[in-house]
Amino acid sequence: MTIRTILTTITFGLLVWLLIDSMFQLDIAATKNDGLINSEKMKVESFQNIDSVKVYAKSKLDVIRQNTKRNSVIATKRIWVIIGLIVLQMFLLSNASRKKSV
Repeated sequence: MTIRTILTTITFGLLVWLLIDSMFQLDIAATKNDGLINSEKMKVESFQNIDSVKVYAKSKLDVIRQNTKRNSVIATKRIWVIIGLIVLQMFLLSNASRKKSV
């Protein structure tokens, strides 16, 4: 097995991983999510006390912060994978160019 075959296999594996990871980010059940949002809006409308609304809003802001951190971690992974793929492809391209010139 040549180094070119190994690097091509690694590149293909990383691309498949990026595809699968990206598929998990799709909003497939959009109508379900819309229903959840409408349910949350009705819950806010039902509050009679402003302090209850404040507590509810703070908890939702904490959830948003957690989601942002998680999305940042996912984006960082993807960036490193893409950089790795670019480096591998540059190596494969330069290796192929050297073989053609020899």
